[in-house]
Amino acid sequence: MRIAILTNAFPPLSRGGAGRIAGMQADWLLRHGHEVKVFVPAPFPGEAGIAPFETFVTRTSVPFAKLNKAIAPMRLMFHLEDLAPNLKVVDQIRAWGPEVLLTHNLTGCGWGTPKMLQATGVRWIHVLHDVQMFEPSGQMMSYSVQRTAYNVVRMVRGTWYGFWSARRSKALGAPDVVISPSQWLLDEHRKHGLLINVAARVLPNPVEIPRGFCENEMREDSKIIYIGRLSADKGVEVLIDAWRSLDPRPGVLTLVGDGELASKLNKLNDAMIVLKGQLTHEQAMEELYASRLLILPSLVMENQPTVLLEAVAAGINVIAADVGGVRELLQGYGTIVPPGDIKSLADSIRQTLNQQSQTLIREKILARHNVDEVMGELVEQLTIKN
Repeated sequence: MRIAILTNAFPPLSRGGAGRIAGMQADWLLRHGHEVKVFVPAPFPGEAGIAPFETFVTRTSVPFAKLNKAIAPMRLMFHLEDLAPNLKVVDQIRAWGPEVLLTHNLTGCGWGTPKMLQATGVRWIHVLHDVQMFEPSGQMMSYSVQRTAYNVVRMVRGTWYGFWSARRSKALGAPDVVISPSQWLLDEHRKHGLLINVAARVLPNPVEIPRGFCENEMREDSKIIYIGRLSADKGVEVLIDAWRSLDPRPGVLTLVGDGELASKLNKLNDAMIVLKGQLTHEQAMEELYASRLLILPSLVMENQPTVLLEAVAAGINVIAADVGGVRELLQGYGTIVPPGDIKSLADSIRQTLNQQSQTLIREKILARHNVDEVMGELVEQLTIKN
C-alpha cells in the first residue's frame, strides 16, 4: 500500500511526542512492506532508516520554522493564512499518487490540504495528538490552576476556542476516520463542536521499548527525574517548590530538557538539583532507565504523554498531575496529584519513591499500547475501501 504522511512534526528535528509517534508509524509501515513518503514543512531534513522526506514551503507570511519566535500579531496572521490549502503540497502528494493519506498535526501544512486530496479519491485518516484544532498553541491550561478570575478565564478561553473551532472545522472538512489516542481527547473535540459526524476510533499511541529495564541493576534508588520542557506551563516551578520543601530531600532531582526556565534554575546553585539540558531521545532514556521515579507535574491538559508510557514500560514509579488524558492512560498505575498542588506533590514524592512497581497494571498498559497490535489496527483503518 502506498501511504503519504502529512505532518508538521517528524524526527530527527522534532523531539516531541507527536513527532516520535509519526516517526514510529512510518518506520513500522516501511518494515512491513508498505511504500511511505513523509511530507513536512521545510527545513526538516531526511534521516536514514526513516521514510524519505519531501519538504514544502508554507504559504504564509511567517515561515513555520520561525513561528514560535514571531510576535503575537504575526502568529495570528500565520494561523489565519494557514487555514487555506497548500496547493504546492497538494500537487506534490498527488504526483506521488498515494492510496491513503495519513495526517498528524497540521499547523503549517495548510488545514484545507487534506480535504483537497480527499476529493481526488484518496482515503484520509487523521490522527489527533493535542487540542490545536481549537487552540492554535496546542496547549490548554487546566482550569483548576486558574486561581484568579476563574469565570472570566473560562469565558475568554471559551470565546477563543469557539472562534478557532468554527474556522478550522470548516477548513479541515471531514476525514474518513479520526484516530484519537484517548477518549478524553476525542470528547474534548466534540465538546467544542468538532468531529461530531465523523467516524472515530480510540486507538492508543504505540510504545516500542526494549523490555527488561525494570530489572536494571544500574538504577539509582535516590534518582528522581523530570523529562520535558523547562517552562511554567509544564509545572516545573511547582516541582521545584515541592522538591525544595522536602526536609530531608530523598535524593537528587534530575531535570532533562530545555526552556525559558533553564537560566533561572541554573542560578539556584542547588546540589540536589541536576540540570542535564536537552538530550537526544536515546540519552534521555538512559537517564530514565537509571531512575527510580518520574514526575510529570504539568499544568496543561496533556493527552497521552509519551514519557509516561516510557516510564511504565521501564517499570519506573510515576507521579503525574491529573490533567487531560493522564488518568485514562495510567489506569491506576503510579500516583495522581492535583495540578499545581505543591503540598500534594511533595507528600507523594515521600510516599512513592520506594513503592514497588505495579506489575499487573503495567502489563495491562503495555499490552494496550503494544506497537504491533496498535499498528495492526491502524492498518485495518487504512485499508478499508471508501
